[in-house]
Formats: sequence, C-alpha cells, structure tokens
Amino acid sequence: MPLPIPKSMMIQSSGRQLSIDFFSDEEVQQIFNEIAKKINAEIRRGDRHKRYYLLVNFLYRTGARIDEILMLRPSDINLTTNSVRMKTLKQGKDRNGIQKEKYRIIPLHADLRDAYMQYLLDMNISTKSEDPLFPMSRQVVDLYFKKMQSKLGFRIHAHKFRHTFAVKAIMDNVPLNVLQQWLGHSSIFTTSIYTQITGMDTSQFMERVK
Repeated sequence: MPLPIPKSMMIQSSGRQLSIDFFSDEEVQQIFNEIAKKINAEIRRGDRHKRYYLLVNFLYRTGARIDEILMLRPSDINLTTNSVRMKTLKQGKDRNGIQKEKYRIIPLHADLRDAYMQYLLDMNISTKSEDPLFPMSRQVVDLYFKKMQSKLGFRIHAHKFRHTFAVKAIMDNVPLNVLQQWLGHSSIFTTSIYTQITGMDTSQFMERVK
C-alpha cells in the first residue's frame, strides 16, 4: 500500500539551500473534488472543467512539466502499451548539429488511463488525433490554479504536482534511475534531491513495519 503524504512533509536540499513544496494526499483530493464540483455546477462550462480535471491527472500521474503536457496529443498516448510519449523540452542535436526532437516514455497509470479514456468518450475525440489534447496556454492554466488556490487556501501551481509525483515515487521505492527517466532529468543528482525528505513526523510509518 502506498504511503500517504502528510502536510508536514518538506524537502530541503542542504547543498543548494532549496526548499521544495509539494501536495499532501488530502490536498490533492481537495483539488480533484473542487474541479468535480465545478463540472456539475457549471453546466455550460462543464467541458472546460473536464479538461482541467484531466490536466491535473496528467500532472499528478506523470510528473511532467506543464509545458510538456500542453504539447501532448492523443496520438502520443498508447493504450496498447499503456504509455505516454512525452516530448522533452530540452531538445538535442544529431551528429550534424541539427536540432532533433527528443521524447521519453512514461508508463500510463491505471487511474490516468481511466480518466483519459472517459474524457475521449465525453469529448468525442479520436485516439489517433494529432490536435493538442489541452488547447490552452500556460498563462490560462496558471490563472485557473490561482483562482482555485484562493478558494482552497493553500498554494497551487503546476510544478508542485511534479514535485508531488517525485516524492510519492521515492516513498514507494521507485529506483532513482527509473524516476530520473520519467522526469526527464539529464543528471541523476538532480533527481536525488527528492531523497532528502526531512522535517516530517515519521512515527505514523512505524506501525507499518512488521
């Protein structure tokens, strides 16, 4: 069973004096609940909120950067292999020095797969579509989260989901090199910051030890 993430947890990097903020399980559930309420309450804008519900699912279940997710197309999601082909922001060059697109493969979480398939059905979208899955700008997404932040009373931004994904992966014993591939870090030392979980009450986990 995955370990829950309480609000008291924080990561601090002693090397770079950097604190990383991430969501507790309770906060994530509050976010999903809030969007679900909007879907039911605002009938005329229901499709818009359904899009954000799926967007949050992708942020939370892939650990990808918001700009990477906004580039996703249905053709990038393979339901046969249960994987997401994520275009990496930092592109490479071939032997001739020509810019070359780089991709990484992230496994498709079962909950994300269900939410994605339901969205395609609701919106009548083909799995082979080359159109953006989320036709919106980064600024519009930031504004949506900012309004939700005022409503729920805790800090909400897209990159916080990336940190949350990484912390959950570490707590669930995902190997560091695997997490590095999922997150698209060029160096494993960047990924290793998530192993420095400090400032938390660990007594709740002792009862799990047999």
